[in-house]
Amino acid sequence: MARISLLGRIMLVLMGALSLLVVATFGIDRWQRSQEPTPNGARFNRLDQAAGIVALVRDADPAQRPAILRAVNGAALRAEIVDAPPDDAALIREPFLEARLHRLAGAGSEGVRAFTEPDMLRRGGGPTDLLNGRPNRPIGSLAEATYQLPDGKTLVISTVKGHHSLMPWLLGQPLSLWVAILGVAVAGVVTVGARHELAPLRRLTEAVSRFDGRAAEPAPAPTGAPEIRRLAQAVQAMQERIVGLMGERSMLIGAISHDLKTYLTRMRLRAEGVAETERRDLLVKDLDTMTALIETSLGFAHGTAAEVGRSPVDLADLVAAEVAEHEAQGTPITLAGDDIPDATVAGDAVALRRVIANLIGNAVKFGRSSVAVAVRRAGPACLVVVEDDGPGIPEAERARVFSPYYRVERSRNRQTGGTGLGLAIARQIAEAHGGTIVAEAAPSGGARFVMTLPALA
Repeated sequence: MARISLLGRIMLVLMGALSLLVVATFGIDRWQRSQEPTPNGARFNRLDQAAGIVALVRDADPAQRPAILRAVNGAALRAEIVDAPPDDAALIREPFLEARLHRLAGAGSEGVRAFTEPDMLRRGGGPTDLLNGRPNRPIGSLAEATYQLPDGKTLVISTVKGHHSLMPWLLGQPLSLWVAILGVAVAGVVTVGARHELAPLRRLTEAVSRFDGRAAEPAPAPTGAPEIRRLAQAVQAMQERIVGLMGERSMLIGAISHDLKTYLTRMRLRAEGVAETERRDLLVKDLDTMTALIETSLGFAHGTAAEVGRSPVDLADLVAAEVAEHEAQGTPITLAGDDIPDATVAGDAVALRRVIANLIGNAVKFGRSSVAVAVRRAGPACLVVVEDDGPGIPEAERARVFSPYYRVERSRNRQTGGTGLGLAIARQIAEAHGGTIVAEAAPSGGARFVMTLPALA
């Protein structure tokens, strides 16, 4: 579910509700059909009711017949007394129903007749019907029954069509089918409407993704629902506040950097005037360490990553140059992939060289005997992989090594040197170029750092 978009979730809820409606409608329709009486089944509700009406009217006083007819007329059957028998030319006489109707109505109902309609015929018979002596032929449901009363009038009992199902039919198709078609149409309309309403939210997401803190992204046109318009205005105001804060921070960092460097330069000049050589060297060393720490910290706070997309950079050349410097110093280091022709990214060569120098420098510092560097092309991305055979980084600390001033305990501590900002700055530069840096375990048991950058198309 975490990967399903807001539109997808809306459609899932809608389709679930419509599916439940269709299933419920279809189930009710089927249940209602199962309740419809059939002549060759166990249910003869209408035929039994017709027989009861015949017996009741036959035995009643003629003055009571109107009241009886009003009482027996309902949703299934309609009874009336006419002077002459109705025209039954369009009906089909049904002897099987007549016999059952006569048997149920009792003595004195010899004049009863039962009819069915052509569209109510169905195939009878089967083993059960044969055992009961019923003929294996088409039989029909009761459409009309007539009975000649003793006074010469005729009792007509007619079946009310369409009473048997609570689910009406439309254009010859069951309601469940039309509900399904309506559901599909509604789902299509909702999909189009939801996509239209979510378009401003998608544009706002794209604008926020492009925001890098340097300048506020142009706000999308205020369209869509009131909540989305207010969200766009809030995001625009937030971007402007961030840009203002970033500008103020840059000014503050610049002022602090200038003042600190001035005072450190004065202190170094005074330290070099100390007569005692040992004391002078210690002071100068401390001042140099302090200067490096301050410059690195200010560089990280200021944001050392250059603006992305300035020029094409060949990663293989940068890595080869850095590896060559370490080889010149006698460092056991191997390089693979320096001849890859398509390891080109868009960015700042100086900033990326700093990342590569930091990764290789850490591997040289913590590796025991060897360092392996590789440049690869994996689909739309370029990879720089640096491995060492040192003590490695515990899995629980591989994400935290990129935090400012964080150091892994035991072997990777302050005694080995460094300010604890190298990997933080490296990640900052990589992310500014649209890439990532991750720490993994090397096959040799040491640390393995992988920088991934989008390749230049």
